[in-house]
This record gives sequence, structure tokens and C-alpha cells, in this order.
Amino acid sequence: MSAQGLPAHILALFTPRPPPQHLPPQVDKKQIKLEGCADYVDFFSTDAAPDKDEWESPLQRKARRHKERLEAHKETLKTFLEKYDPHKDANASGDPFKTLFVARISYDTTEKKLKREFEVFGSIKKTRMIYDQKGKPRGYAFVEFEHERDLKNAYKQGDGKKIDGRRVMVDVERGRTVEGWLPRRLGGGRGPGRLGKLSKKAKKRQEAEKARQKEIERQEKEKEREERREKGDDRDKDRKRDRSRSRDRRGGGGGGERDRRGDRGDRGDRGDRDKKDGDRDRDRRGDRR
Repeated sequence: MSAQGLPAHILALFTPRPPPQHLPPQVDKKQIKLEGCADYVDFFSTDAAPDKDEWESPLQRKARRHKERLEAHKETLKTFLEKYDPHKDANASGDPFKTLFVARISYDTTEKKLKREFEVFGSIKKTRMIYDQKGKPRGYAFVEFEHERDLKNAYKQGDGKKIDGRRVMVDVERGRTVEGWLPRRLGGGRGPGRLGKLSKKAKKRQEAEKARQKEIERQEKEKEREERREKGDDRDKDRKRDRSRSRDRRGGGGGGERDRRGDRGDRGDRGDRDKKDGDRDRDRRGDRR
């Protein structure tokens, strides 16, 4: 078949490939003879190896820094604790048993506003707001009343009072009244304080938890009742079985006695009949004579 007349792109498919490239023959390399390292020990260094650098992960670094900060803070606290003495504080004046501690105060609240809010519980002798070294308020103050009964009234009714959009927390002065008490800045403090009324979400959460506990208790009681019922049914079945067996035994013995009594009765009837027949025969004989 002739390839003439075919297009060029078809004729290109039938053209021969170029000859393969000539490569020199592969020569096997001489293998290296492997020996031990005993011959090279003399070339080793005799100096001691340097210390290994310990690698520290980010979490370990964070924990180490936190521990260092805590230790440094404890050291500073020791110096402050040695100097802390509330009875020798020049700023702490007045009767501590008539002084009310007010915390969580808004930074916009002034001493006049605070005194006006707590005057409803009784006459106030002195109000002292605490400021830092820069003159900014710390958020707590001390209110000294004229009478101790006014302090008790403010302690009972003043907790949670809203002043300038913030609910304050009140407490008695514990620095000079409680032995060994420390403020929070020195690692002490009273804690979260008196807990107020629960919010709606907290109430719902508490009610849901109570309902869940009641449901669990109810399910456990139902399981116990079912187990008791199953045990009671088994006992009733055993009792019925024992009763039926005892009845069968009694019924078998009573039937035998009845049969015996019946046999005896039949024998007695037969004897009476025989006697009556004998008497009749005698009477007939006497009549014939």
C-alpha cells in the first residue's frame, strides 16, 4: 500500500525514529573494604564533651516564668507582712467596732455621695475613701457610725445597695477586730463575700439540676420496686407450690380413710341385712309350727 497522497501530519506518524545514543560500557568500581574504627581511635580528641543544651518547650517556659513570678511575689509579701500592723496605722482611726467597710464602689462616687447614701441607717461620724499614690480611688471606703446599732443595721440592710450604677458590698472592719486577718493584697481577704440573690439564669439552672436529681431518684425507686415485685412474685409462686403439694398429700390420705370407712359401712350394712333375713326365716318357721 502506498503512503502517497496522505497529509503531512499522517505521514509524520510513519517516519522512523532516530538511532539510539551510543553510551560507553559501564565499568564496575572497586569496592571499598570496610574495617573497624579501632585504627582511628588515636585520632579522636581527648577533651571532655561539652554540656548538652537543655531544650525547653513553650509550656515549660511558661510554667517556669509563672513559678519565678510567684516566688518573687512571695518574697515581696514577706517584707510587707513584717511591716503590716493595722493597730499602728495612723490612717486607721476611730472605733473599729463602729466602722463599716464598703467595697466595689464606683470610681465616680465621692465621699459626700457615699455619706448621703449611708446616712439613712444612722448618724455618721466620719467617711474615708481610699486612694492610691497617684490620687485615683481604689474602689473601697470606711464609714464610721456614731452608734454600734447603726453599724449593725447598715451591715444587714446595706449589702447590695446600688450607688452610681454599681452594687456595693458591705462588711465590718476586720483588720483591727479579727486577730490574724490579712487584706487581699497580702494574700488574705475574706473571699467572694456574701452571696446575693441568684439571677434568673442561675435559678433556672438550679431548678433544672433539682429536677434531674429528682428524676434520677424516681428511676432508682422504680427499679427497687420492680425488683421487690419480682422477688415477691417468686415467693408467692413458691408458697402456692408448697400449698398445692400439701393439699395433694392431705387429699390422698383423706381419700384412703374415706374408702376404708366406706368399706366398713358396707360391711356393717351387709351384716344388718343378714340379721334381718335370719329373723324373718325364724318367724316363718314359728308360724308354720
